[in-house]
Amino acid sequence: MKTMGEILSAYCSDDFDMQLIGKFLSFASRGDRVGLNQMLIKGISPDVQDYDNRTALHLAASEGHTPIVELLLCYKANVNLKDRWKRTPLTDARLYGHRDICRILEVNGGNDLTNDQFTVRHEQEDSNDVKFDMSELKTEHSSTIQQGSFSESEKVKWRGTWVVKTVIKRHICNPVKMILSAKDNTRLRELRHPNILQFLGSIVQQEEMVLITEYLPKGNLEDILRQRARLDVHTALRYALDIARGMNYLHEHKPCPIVHNHLDTRNLLQDEGGHLKIGEYWVQMLYEQINPDQNGKRSGNPGNSTNILDGTKKDIRTFGFIYYQMLEGNHFMTDTNSDFIHQEPVDFKPKFHLSRCSYRIQQLIEGCTSNDPSEIPTFESVIGTLEEESASLGRPACPVIC
Repeated sequence: MKTMGEILSAYCSDDFDMQLIGKFLSFASRGDRVGLNQMLIKGISPDVQDYDNRTALHLAASEGHTPIVELLLCYKANVNLKDRWKRTPLTDARLYGHRDICRILEVNGGNDLTNDQFTVRHEQEDSNDVKFDMSELKTEHSSTIQQGSFSESEKVKWRGTWVVKTVIKRHICNPVKMILSAKDNTRLRELRHPNILQFLGSIVQQEEMVLITEYLPKGNLEDILRQRARLDVHTALRYALDIARGMNYLHEHKPCPIVHNHLDTRNLLQDEGGHLKIGEYWVQMLYEQINPDQNGKRSGNPGNSTNILDGTKKDIRTFGFIYYQMLEGNHFMTDTNSDFIHQEPVDFKPKFHLSRCSYRIQQLIEGCTSNDPSEIPTFESVIGTLEEESASLGRPACPVIC
């Protein structure tokens, strides 16, 4: 068996382990100084990059993690590496208003290579950059995997890195050609959060819609619940925080909120660090693309505040059922086509027979699963409650910018 050092030394070859790079970058994004330092001590380069050529320094600068920036600079991280959009870490620090980090990067030779026209140029250039070439997807040693509820997925290699190729099934919509617009592709590719699956791009091949996403090797929440029936209070709380943080990021996305509408234990995927990431948040866009309303607008148009409100409440309600299942082990949502959680509101009163969760968590789940929209909290409120509960249990949650 290879040691950590031997695996890390393989970064110089074409067969490097992207999962370890993902773990390293996740530490930087989360602000985990201990985890990041351990990997740096074992020999990983501070300048490893993800699919979009973003480094740990890019991510730490974006999230405002000053201690991480300082640590990376101690390990001689390159302050002027550019990502796919020609942005440097200083560009990101300025973009998100982290002035202290800007000063630190400037003192260490950091440059901002963009100009005032960056935002406009970025959207125009990226509409062409998101296109994948099917010939780049290598199927040698590929395997079929389940990474969601609505699609067939296959683990393939792209430019030496394992990714997931997903062929969208027609039955999720209508027998109409499905395609994500260039604008949707750009919007999805720009999303960055430790608790959402990274979307890499899409390909239209004849009558099929093919999506490319990052590969996570440790299965999904349904697999975990199938093996363990139900989770202990601490593990369920940690997973609930992962889900709530990822969903809050999607709901609070500017200028257009992203409603999932299909949250499920099968599209909640576990990463190398044991945290959950949300997948299939793009499925609703496919529905909207081919199901316009009577005025010719997409049915889930972000400009329609009523639809957005209904969708966010539905996502929170689904979250409540999933949290309940993690605690009580009630498998009442295993069939996507007849899911209890995806039906119209029905009478449901959560009863806590098995778990020993606190009264505060019971109240939270009751609020999330309520049929009365006025009683359903926001994900921001959910996160606050979960973090307070985590602190009271003596296990503070990992700091993440939501």
